[in-house]
Amino acid sequence: MFDIGWSEMAVVAVIALLVIGPKELPRTMRTVAHWFGKARGLAREFQSGLDEIVRETDLEDARQALKSTRDFNPSKIIGDTIDPTGGIRGEVKDVEKAAAADVKSADVSEPASGGQDDGPKATIVKQPANVAPAHSVTPPAETSATPVEADGKDSSKQSA
Repeated sequence: MFDIGWSEMAVVAVIALLVIGPKELPRTMRTVAHWFGKARGLAREFQSGLDEIVRETDLEDARQALKSTRDFNPSKIIGDTIDPTGGIRGEVKDVEKAAAADVKSADVSEPASGGQDDGPKATIVKQPANVAPAHSVTPPAETSATPVEADGKDSSKQSA
């Protein structure tokens, strides 16, 4: 700790013996040991106080980490990463509103009534025609001049 060797300790002991004297030396040594004990106790108390502060700080960090995991919202994190200013999000909402307005004005129409009020009026909703996928449609019985197989190859050009 202080890097004092045995020779230095012997020199200090001889000087203390000459200055204090042999009669007072034991009482002086007890007093010095008492003060060293008090200093060690204060140092231990100080260290335990620092350890407690560190523990409380770690607990507060753990509380903050737990709170952040409770408030975890991956879509918000991804959205903030991709669009930090919110400009794209606003444009998407505008496009959605415009599309909803177009759908309402284009798809719903009411038939003209002949002046009669015969109860609730029917609403005609135009829907797109249900078209079967191309792979489920059977080819017509008659084909064009050049027969085409299902895979799109011209069978008249194939040579055996």
